[in-house]
Amino acid sequence: MRDHHATIERRLDGYYLRGLGNPNGVCVNGQAITEQRLASGDELEIGPVHLQFEIVHGGGAKRRRRPIDLLQVLAVAVVGAVIIGEIVLLGQMFSESRPKKVKLDAVRTTSSAHMGAAASGSSSPSASGFGEIPGAGDRVAPAPTIAEPSLLNHVIRLARVERSDNGDVATVTIQAKAQAGERELNTAAVAIGVQFATVDGAGMGVDWRKPVWVPIPSWENFSSKAFTVRFPGTAHELVGFVVRTYYHRVMQDVAAVPPSMRSLAPIPTPEGSP
Repeated sequence: MRDHHATIERRLDGYYLRGLGNPNGVCVNGQAITEQRLASGDELEIGPVHLQFEIVHGGGAKRRRRPIDLLQVLAVAVVGAVIIGEIVLLGQMFSESRPKKVKLDAVRTTSSAHMGAAASGSSSPSASGFGEIPGAGDRVAPAPTIAEPSLLNHVIRLARVERSDNGDVATVTIQAKAQAGERELNTAAVAIGVQFATVDGAGMGVDWRKPVWVPIPSWENFSSKAFTVRFPGTAHELVGFVVRTYYHRVMQDVAAVPPSMRSLAPIPTPEGSP
């Protein structure tokens, strides 16, 4: 008896079963054959053996799933926590209030509002200006408001005014921008004055100090300058101040700390500027 009864050959157009002359015969789906092209699912009978032919595509073993790396998961969690923490920190930084820095665009009021307050004789804290001074509202009498010129050209614009205290020394920092409609700024025509307010000796009113005129250095048009003025007294005496800018003796901009002081300060005339 021969050891081999049939063979399966792979050809270009498929798989073929070919008998090798075994007397027991070779059958495909119950039909005796000598050679037959096979299809998946065919039943083969080779002598006493029954087989089923199947074509398995991609016969490689299934890829094993990569196990979860706990270190990578931990690293992703740490990075996410850091990012969330930075977002929360930035949100807190931008939401903090900074009471000593006054953004002038937010505190400017129109001249008509001041004149309306003067006409009505209002003595409310916002009109008198002393409701914003801690401890001064109980001992200082309201002062009449002062109407300012209705036109501010902003040729010398106040960008920021800030008060800083160092022990008994109070200092005012002024940042101003020149934006004259001229090729060159006439620095001799620029004047910046600071009026300091203190409580009078009787504690019933406000004493306005003589204006301090800031020295003006060389200054290019459309550029900013920072000026520093020291209060001529102790810091606890200072209850407020008003800053005004002039160009050719015409008022350009005004700011006050606290803002309601603006309507109380007498309006000075710059000396010596053309």
